[in-house]
Amino acid sequence: MMAKPSRHLDPAWILVLLLTTFAVAPLAYPGFFEAQSGFLPVFNATHLSEAPSWGRLAEPFQGEGKLPYILAWPFLRLTGSGVAAVKWGYALALLAGALGIYTWSRPRLGTKGGVLAAVVYTYLPWHLSTVYVRGAYAEAWLWALWPPILWAIDRLNRPGLPSRAVALVTGLGFLAATFWTQPGLAALAVPLLVAYGVLASGPHPWSLLHLVETLGLALLALWLLAHRLPGAQASFAEQFLSPFQLLSPAVRDGLSFQLGVAGIGLSIVAVALWLGRPAEAPASPAGRSLGRVVWFWLATLLLLVLLNLPLSTWLWQATGFDAFLTYPWQVLALCGLPLAYLSGLVIRLDDRLATLPAWAGLVALVVLASYPTLSPNFTQVDPGPEPVALLQPAEASNPQIFLLDYEVTAATEITASLALTLTWQAVQPVADDHTVFVHLLGGDNAKIAQVDRRPCGGECPTSTWMPGQIIRDRYELELAPAAEADVAPGPYRLAIGLYLLDSGERAQVIGRQDGTVILDVQ
Repeated sequence: MMAKPSRHLDPAWILVLLLTTFAVAPLAYPGFFEAQSGFLPVFNATHLSEAPSWGRLAEPFQGEGKLPYILAWPFLRLTGSGVAAVKWGYALALLAGALGIYTWSRPRLGTKGGVLAAVVYTYLPWHLSTVYVRGAYAEAWLWALWPPILWAIDRLNRPGLPSRAVALVTGLGFLAATFWTQPGLAALAVPLLVAYGVLASGPHPWSLLHLVETLGLALLALWLLAHRLPGAQASFAEQFLSPFQLLSPAVRDGLSFQLGVAGIGLSIVAVALWLGRPAEAPASPAGRSLGRVVWFWLATLLLLVLLNLPLSTWLWQATGFDAFLTYPWQVLALCGLPLAYLSGLVIRLDDRLATLPAWAGLVALVVLASYPTLSPNFTQVDPGPEPVALLQPAEASNPQIFLLDYEVTAATEITASLALTLTWQAVQPVADDHTVFVHLLGGDNAKIAQVDRRPCGGECPTSTWMPGQIIRDRYELELAPAAEADVAPGPYRLAIGLYLLDSGERAQVIGRQDGTVILDVQ
């Protein structure tokens, strides 16, 4: 009687989770990191019915989907904190992405190659920058959703109806999830997934024709959809990268576009080993299959890099695919797949690298190379479920400045002075320098005192505010002795806002018509 194959937990899964700990560790720090999206993911998580468009205009393709915030909802219920819920969501996305890459790549690359691929995927600087610098919550989840689709495509090529049925349901389910997460990037990933499915399906006489037909239909569908969407933003063409930015840690607008020296280096070594391997006569079917996949991922990586460079401007415009994204460099999210696979391939191609000292050294190298991206700036500000106010400058299409909190001293009665500390956060670059007005109003709305000046006494103009940066701005309202004698006991209120000094035009305050935020003085 034949023994049934044993089913047990792959111990390498535990190793992958342990190696991902360093990427997740900053999420355990107290407070929240000052990512470019600010507290927007937190506010969307705490307003699930309005997510993902809370505080901004709905963007069907360029914006986020609702699924990532639904996934954060159980953590919101458990912790009662939007900050904690989003941090748990990021952690789950990082862990799921690492496990997904390992599960997909292990059959082709082996256990050690799969672990190395998972580590490279997790610690690519652009991946970590998506979380800790951009704060792109939905895009972080895409990294977790793509690997199961690739796994399902590979499983579709295995014999057996149950296996194929499970793979088909899994693949379609995760593909639908990507469109409910970040529709624009999900749409642009479809041709890549289709091409991988055709090339990985094995050699047959009609493989090239099959690829051309299937890929052509996918691209035609995307082209038709793109031309029904609003055109790309005017700034799209200004966001292309220079080649050195993909290798350099240099920062532009607070963001590094580095793909990762470790991942690129290992990929180059893998290609060199593949080209220099001994010729097999005749080549085995497994070798031919591996060769197709290697060349596919190499070509994919080169194409994705090309799409970030200015010379691809004509391609974006001719296809209309720029309507799917806000910035061309968002396609860097897809670079993690070829870089992870090619990096893990070095273990299969060179047995010396599979020995424990060499393999452990490669893993450690990848983790250490990403260390600078694992030190985000943290703030202890917790604005709760929503900010005090949202302010939208005249030329902006969305609120750009949040008033997160305020603190008033000498709050029980009016004394010789009253101190007010405002906590601001911009979630988009602010084009103009605004002046802040702070008016102290009596019970009859009579103005008792006022201060008008630029933030921080002119030391931090609004045009210099980096998205996500926390700005603490203190004001002292002095009361004239004569006025002090005539002022009756409260209640008092503070009226604050932003305006342009040259024109006097106020920034709009969402929910009010007068461009004023009213604060109670308790």
